[in-house]
Amino acid sequence: MENRLDVLFLRFQTKGFMPVEIPGLIKDLFNISGNGEYCTLAAVNQEMEDLGWGIEIVNNVTYELVNAMVQNT
Repeated sequence: MENRLDVLFLRFQTKGFMPVEIPGLIKDLFNISGNGEYCTLAAVNQEMEDLGWGIEIVNNVTYELVNAMVQNT
C-alpha cells in the first residue's frame, strides 16, 4: 500500500499542491471515500470542493486508486 500512497502523493504534487498540503488532502479524500455516502466521482469532487481543495481535483485514475486503497483497509 505504501507504493500506492507514493503514487497518490505524486499525482497531487504534479497538480500543483505543496508537499505539506498533500497529507491533509489525502486524509480528507480517504474520509470521504470511506464514508460510503459519496460513491461517485462527481460527489467526491463536490465534497472536496466544499472542503476548500479546489474544483475537480480528483480524476478517474485517482478516484479508482483511492477506492482500491479504501477497500483494502
